[in-house]
This record gives sequence, structure tokens and C-alpha cells, in this order.
Amino acid sequence: MLLENLRLHNFKNYKSSALTFNPNLNFIFGENGNGKTNLLESISMLCYTKSFLQNSENECLKYGENNFEIAGQFKNASDSLNKIKFTYKNETNEKEIFYDNERVTVKNEFIGKFPLVVLSHKDTKLTIGSPQERRRNFDLLISQISKVYLRDLRNLNRVLKQKNSLLRSNLINKRYSKTELKDMIALWNDEIIELGIKILIRRLDFIESFKDYLIASFNKIVGNSYIPVINYESDLLEGSSGESYDVDLIRTNFRELLSRKMDIEVRRGISMVGPQRDNYVFRMNKAGEIFDVRIFASQGEHKTFVVALKLSEFEYINDNLENTNSGRPILLLDDIFSELDKKRILKISSILTDYNQIFLTTTDYDYLNILKETFQNNFEAYQIINGEPQFVN
Repeated sequence: MLLENLRLHNFKNYKSSALTFNPNLNFIFGENGNGKTNLLESISMLCYTKSFLQNSENECLKYGENNFEIAGQFKNASDSLNKIKFTYKNETNEKEIFYDNERVTVKNEFIGKFPLVVLSHKDTKLTIGSPQERRRNFDLLISQISKVYLRDLRNLNRVLKQKNSLLRSNLINKRYSKTELKDMIALWNDEIIELGIKILIRRLDFIESFKDYLIASFNKIVGNSYIPVINYESDLLEGSSGESYDVDLIRTNFRELLSRKMDIEVRRGISMVGPQRDNYVFRMNKAGEIFDVRIFASQGEHKTFVVALKLSEFEYINDNLENTNSGRPILLLDDIFSELDKKRILKISSILTDYNQIFLTTTDYDYLNILKETFQNNFEAYQIINGEPQFVN
């Protein structure tokens, strides 16, 4: 998949801009606050139907305006062209997505058609942040290659929202007796168990195959001096041995935990059991010593881990896409070189040609001298000045 061109109207600090892109490297530089990341954000909204920064559509409006539009033309693996348009109207708080001029009504069917991997400066949250950050990251990754997973995930979120609404409402107005409330919650729990098991098993299968991609990416960047380790932690896996799992045991654990924590859920007004509480844990094996990345890694090790993780995601999506006509993912690299030493920068630069179309942002124009040699001058460079892209020869 390639993004050939992009048009922005009233998007953040872009009033009206049109850009044409190189199929290999697109080098985007400028001082902070001028709109480099905004440009990448607009691309993510065409591919994900939402901002990779988790911004609402209202937050993406140019100040003083009431609507924005993002439009892009993509070329897929068979060289066919597809036009995607994302519009938002503030008056009605309505967003619309058009795929070749037809309105997209079922977003589940759209995710994955334009595969994308994003490495943002905010992705340090993956190693130092909360479990929610890691779940969100991998949910998006798996959803791009599995519509079934995306459907199950959205159904689980819907049921949890309904259960939590009931719990919170009763916490405030005490409308139901304890027996009545537990009977109502039990109906939601039956759905949560079945959907939760599907999601948990899909995540476990994902980890089993993904770990090899992560090890390979690490090896490209730092050799075999580090071996990354990724594990999945869940109360639902209590009693499971090693990497194997027993669905009947998981179901039994699920029911027992829901029963045991029923009173706590009622007192707190929120669901306390399920895959929405699980965690992905990152560790590194350095010369036989295994340590938790979140607690013991240096700043450079955190950044290296995140870079390797995202390059692994690219390879994983590339190998596992259901729709092979979508082609290889597009790679957005937002300020990838900050906090890395020169040796690591040179190493990462040398392997970037292994990937597909790249959009790389930085405040430092000098990095282009490194990348010129790697990409043999096969690139486009834009300087962004207050939302105005300037083509640089």
C-alpha cells in the first residue's frame, strides 16, 4: 500500500494544503509546534478512522473553523487506486468516511484495508505506562488483520459498557435489591465470559507468533546482545502451565472470579474481571539476566525496545493480512531518532529500506544526510512552517 497524495482542509494548523509523496521515504522536518505530527495524524485518520494520538475530531479542527476534510489517494498491491475522504462537521458532531466516493457505514469492514504502523514519541507509554496503553496498542494491531477479533472486541466493550452503566446507576440511586442486581449482572456476565474467552485466546495465540518477530527486529538493531521477552498476564490463566492453556479451566476461573468479586463490583460500580484488566509485560534477557523493561531499562533501552516493537508490528501485519491486495503497511515514524545515540541511529537508518513507504518526522534536517545515502536519493523532503509544507530539493 502506498499513499500517493494528501489534501488537508482546516485540519489543525493546516488551512489548505496538498502534498505528493515518494513511494519510499518522505522526510518531514521543522521546528516543534509547526505541524509535523499533525500531518502523520491525518494519515492515521484515513487508515484507522481515528487519530493515533487518541484526539477527538473536535480537537483536530483548525481554530475558528466548523469543519475539516482529509483526502488521500492510495495505490494497492495490484496498482489499483483508491480514494479515501474523512470529513467532520462540528455543528452536528458528525464524522463521515468515504471509500471511492461511497460512504463507509460498517467500520469493522474498513479497518485493515489500508494497513498502517505508527511509531510516535508518545509510544514510550508502551514500556513505562499503564496496561491500558499496551492493550490498546495490540488490540489495534490484531484488529488490522482479524475482523473477527475486532468484532468480538467491540461486542465485549459494548456489554461491559452496559454492565458498568447498571453498576454505576445502582450505586447512585440504589434502585435494585442485592438479589435483583446480581440476577441482572449474571446475564451480562454470561456474555462477558464467552466474548472474553475468545479475546483472551486470540491474544495468547498472537503472543506466541509475535515473539519471534520481536526477537528478529531486535537482532537487526542491536544484534543478539539483548533478547526481548513478551508475556501475557491474566488472572483468568491461574492454574495454566507455561504457554499452554485450557479453555475449560479459563471458563471455570472466569466464573469463579466473577462470583468472588461480585460484591466489590457492586460497591465500586465497575466491572473488575475480564481481558479488559489484563496486561502485556515486556522483559529483556541481557547475558542471561532477565529484567523488567518498565522498571529497570535505561532511557535508550526503552526507546530501542519501542522501535523494535513497531518494526515487528510492520512485519507481523505484512505476513498476516487477511486481504493480501492491501499490500505492505505504511510506516509513520514520528521523531524516531530522539534519545538514541549515533551508533543506534546509523543502524536503524541502514535497515529502513527493508520496509515500505515511510513518513519520517524530525526537528533536525541533518538526519537527511544519513538517510540520503541509505535511500540513494530516492525520497521527498518537506519543511513544515506553521502548517505550510514547503518542498525541499
